[in-house]
Amino acid sequence: MKSTKDVQYWDGYYSGDFAPKPPSDFAKFALDYMKPEKMLIDLGCGNGRDSMFFCRKGLKVTSIDSSKGAIESFDKALPIFALCDDFVSTKALQCIEYDYCYARWSIHAISKVQQDELLPSIFNSLKSGGLFFSESRTTNDAKYGHGELLGDHEYFYDNHYRRFLDPGAFMAQLKEIGFEIIFREESNKFSVVGDDAPTLIRVIAKKC
Repeated sequence: MKSTKDVQYWDGYYSGDFAPKPPSDFAKFALDYMKPEKMLIDLGCGNGRDSMFFCRKGLKVTSIDSSKGAIESFDKALPIFALCDDFVSTKALQCIEYDYCYARWSIHAISKVQQDELLPSIFNSLKSGGLFFSESRTTNDAKYGHGELLGDHEYFYDNHYRRFLDPGAFMAQLKEIGFEIIFREESNKFSVVGDDAPTLIRVIAKKC
């Protein structure tokens, strides 16, 4: 569960004109692995730019974010089931079997305890052969170590919480749960905006 301070931060961010509107490069990359008419859940969807992109490409999209301001910024004309909820504990992961689970910049926004709860839920929510798409900051990121230390790889910086993933440990956890890793790459060239070039790990994991 996000803190009240974090929810307020993201409500302000998405209610203002700060968040990018075009789909992310990760969404465009992930789309190559997807087929129209399939079921997708977007965890930590933010202002829905990737959810709306997937919907326009013919996917059936469920979107979850704890920020009311984010959910309210969606294009209401699109047939997306958008829910203001904690994406870690949401019942949306228990009610439907999905073909795809998509989590861009979401896993590094939750604690390790929450990650340990979420990843098995994602695995169980996927159909056999379903794909999990994840992009997150790693411990090799330039912002790692900045701000107030809160815990193992956890910091409060830029007015919000951020955790940095250990790539090896993340891969090991996915495999232990039962995922097959079909793509993995770490780079600081995935999401460059001005002088900010975060080091991210992109992962596609398959439920066998």
